[in-house]
Amino acid sequence: MTASYNPSKYLANGWHYQLENGLFKTIYRLHRYAGLFVAVHLLVFSLTGIVLLFQDEIQGQGASPVPSELSRFTGDHYQKIATALTDAHPNDRLLAFYPDDHNKNLLQTRLGVDGAIQLRGARRLQFDLTTGAALTEPPTTQDDFFSWTLRLHRELLLGSNGKLYVGFVGVIYLFMLLSGFYIYGKFMRSRSFGALRGQGLGRWLDVHKCLGAATFGWGLVVGLSGVLLAWNGVLIKKFQADALAHLSAQYANRPASDEKAALSQVVDNTLAAKPEWSIGYISFPDTEYGIPGHYLVLLDGATTETARLNELAVVNARTAQVSEIVQLPLYLKAAILSEPLHFGDYGGVPLKVIWALFTLGTLALSTFGLYAFVVKRFFPQRAQQRPPPRLDKKSSRWQKSVYLWPNLLALGTIAGILMPLFGQGWIKTFGVVILFGLLTLASALPSLLRARGGSDD
Repeated sequence: MTASYNPSKYLANGWHYQLENGLFKTIYRLHRYAGLFVAVHLLVFSLTGIVLLFQDEIQGQGASPVPSELSRFTGDHYQKIATALTDAHPNDRLLAFYPDDHNKNLLQTRLGVDGAIQLRGARRLQFDLTTGAALTEPPTTQDDFFSWTLRLHRELLLGSNGKLYVGFVGVIYLFMLLSGFYIYGKFMRSRSFGALRGQGLGRWLDVHKCLGAATFGWGLVVGLSGVLLAWNGVLIKKFQADALAHLSAQYANRPASDEKAALSQVVDNTLAAKPEWSIGYISFPDTEYGIPGHYLVLLDGATTETARLNELAVVNARTAQVSEIVQLPLYLKAAILSEPLHFGDYGGVPLKVIWALFTLGTLALSTFGLYAFVVKRFFPQRAQQRPPPRLDKKSSRWQKSVYLWPNLLALGTIAGILMPLFGQGWIKTFGVVILFGLLTLASALPSLLRARGGSDD
């Protein structure tokens, strides 16, 4: 009777996998149980992620054109909206203003109901920055559905603690990716990339490994960005405690109702301090993500290359003078970049389709791994199989290199993801073309590499 698929027995069969190594056995075991833990969560995250990815298309709302001179909006544009909000909601607290990601002519505003300082539960209103007119319409059933879907994806409907938990799941997912990549190299020695056994459980395990190698680069980007998004509140608090502590201390004991300068002065002085830059986000003083006595104004760069590399202007709330321009630490810049990188909505419909395909591939990867575990654990008689095929002596160096193709696919994928994010025109298009090409190559490469043949025993 053929032995079941057991990695600890490979060495005895003469396959050079060095499974006697204790570290490898530990990593293999941890990878297996990490995969079980992540599998159920991935089902939720994948399905909700695809729905959110195509939200605009489902709602029939394409991305609006972004004006090329966003910095031309002056303080008066912001002041007009702030005055209207204060008059309409005198008991509410202004928390944050920021231009919409898809249409910079729109200003998103957040108000703390009855003076609340938290963004959670805030009143959400939007205005036309050009005219100052309110554009908010009563929420529809469709809006409520997408809002619920976002909360399920972001925090599993568990509130702020849910975001922390989702970040923890993301860390386990990253470990699963890295450990799986390491394990892949051990199992694929003397085998061609994408080599598949003919049938049975072995074939599903080989598909699992091939999918894991092909989607590794995308998984790293989405997993890391998801962790940063889930823990962005913690990262902001850390930044406030480290870099802005000396400013907070100056106003720590002053009442929040101290007289403040007009918002128009705050905006105009900020833009004067950073000519040609534009407003990305305004956090009002004495709020959850603000500090006492100061406005925090996130600035977007003027060029395509710097548009997503922000700086922070700290503005005195009483004098409207810019106290300092703060360079954001690397972890906070990464957190800001994480939203477009995680959702893949910055390259139009073609990139969204690619993101959906990668998402489905990752879901299939997890499903095959889960299936293999269940079969080996509860149906051992069905787990009996032939060993993986080995390369013959005529195989080329390209076929024998274990990590060559997975590394090339991963590096190409990451490059294709970053090019539409930081580039415009042909660079943006080329990045999307690269991703389409890599998806095609990943599906065709196993057949190409096996063209010269290898033994099945």
